[in-house]
Amino acid sequence: MRYLTILIGSLLMMQVTVAQNINDVNRFLTTELNGSARYTSMAGAFGALGGDLTALSFNPASSSVFLNSEFGASINYKNKLTEGTYFGTSVNRENDDLSLDHFGAVFVFNNKNTESPWSRVSVGINLHKIATYDQKAFVNGTNTNGIDQYFEYYADGLDFENLPIYDGETVSEVYKILGAENGFGAQQAFLGYQSYIVNPFNFENGNTEYYSNVDYNQVNHQLSINNDGWHRKTSFNISGLYRNIFHVGVNINSHNLKFSSIQNLLETGQSLKSNTYDIDFKNTLLTLGDGTSVQIGGILRLKNIRFGVTYDSPQWLTMIDETTQSIDTFHFEENSVVNEIIDPNITNVYEPYDLKIPSKTTLSFAYIFGSKGILSADYSSQNTGNTILSDQYGSNYLNTISSRVNSEFGAINTLKIGGEFRLKDISLRSGILTRSGVYMNSTTNDIALTLGVGIDFGASNLSLSLINFEQNKRFELFSKGLTDVYNLTQKLTQVSVSYNIKL
Repeated sequence: MRYLTILIGSLLMMQVTVAQNINDVNRFLTTELNGSARYTSMAGAFGALGGDLTALSFNPASSSVFLNSEFGASINYKNKLTEGTYFGTSVNRENDDLSLDHFGAVFVFNNKNTESPWSRVSVGINLHKIATYDQKAFVNGTNTNGIDQYFEYYADGLDFENLPIYDGETVSEVYKILGAENGFGAQQAFLGYQSYIVNPFNFENGNTEYYSNVDYNQVNHQLSINNDGWHRKTSFNISGLYRNIFHVGVNINSHNLKFSSIQNLLETGQSLKSNTYDIDFKNTLLTLGDGTSVQIGGILRLKNIRFGVTYDSPQWLTMIDETTQSIDTFHFEENSVVNEIIDPNITNVYEPYDLKIPSKTTLSFAYIFGSKGILSADYSSQNTGNTILSDQYGSNYLNTISSRVNSEFGAINTLKIGGEFRLKDISLRSGILTRSGVYMNSTTNDIALTLGVGIDFGASNLSLSLINFEQNKRFELFSKGLTDVYNLTQKLTQVSVSYNIKL
């Protein structure tokens, strides 16, 4: 019998590895078109314009473009239709979300000293969600690889003495002790053995080789995905206007991230001679993150032409993961069918680790058609291959993920073009965003089309925007063993309403 350590509470601190994998890195690297309705209706092409509350989170020089102090907020309604594709089969799922996604304020201080080169200084704050993770998806298809390969991967090399439940022990106790002493991989091997998916070649201590208890030529996989969460950015801003031609500003940004996921993989279609069949594997993940970043930006005014530049420092995030697992199978035992349910009811809480999202540079241009309208464009580039995961232990697991990201991810190139046409107090707006990048050795192309209208009441203004955004992502079923890929194409329809008040 294994030595039972003292169990403290229901949580388990894991120092061996973390739950993070390349799928999560893929998810956290991209952003959405969120913010004020004016900003989103012009596809976010505000780097050379400023004068918008959301814009100051992208170019910190934007706040000194304001002539008056102002505050405002935005409500967004999102409808997401997600198409999951797996080995040629596609299935759609839909979900809706209504939330307060943006709030900001800017305070303008005009310099009465006419001899000073600084004619205006502004301070501001802006809060908005740069990404929302709410998503329901379903993946269905036929594969020649089965989930037994996942459990075999983790079982091979592990001493068999770790896997039985001895007298006086429970599933929860063994699962918890294995995680504390041997890590995540040993827990997976334990689940695979206890659910009759893998067996040792001999049932003796010292055995480290295993075989599959599942027989198939091909199997059907049904993956249900229910994700939730957001990445919120809060920008604390200061900006100044120098000699009436050059705006310069700095942001100190606070990042707060929450992501939760429930994934259920059901595998059916095993052969009639298979001892184990109808495997239902459930995994939940909760990721919490906090961090900081810095931005420096400038806007140059030359008559009707504007030039903008912004440097975004890396985002330095500290992350922590929590996971739960359970598995449900059927197997034959003495000419009868047994339903084996292995539910440890244990929350694995992993040691904190660091996620460094790479820096980004944005170049912007705008042309002002007097009081009639605006045409603007932003171009940005970010090398996502420079993403780094690390912890205080120098984890080989995290180093491996970073190496994969370095080799399988590339630059994200984003182009935003927006325009505004003014008819007295009414403004008509439109824009387009295109984004190309390399994720997991696959080229993706995202596109957003935007429309909007604004009404100026003098002391306040109301704006409405409509976005159609299509985004493509590639994910692995699991990071080890069963690594087959599925694709999620998300079609987003977003309606935003903003109201701003001048002070």
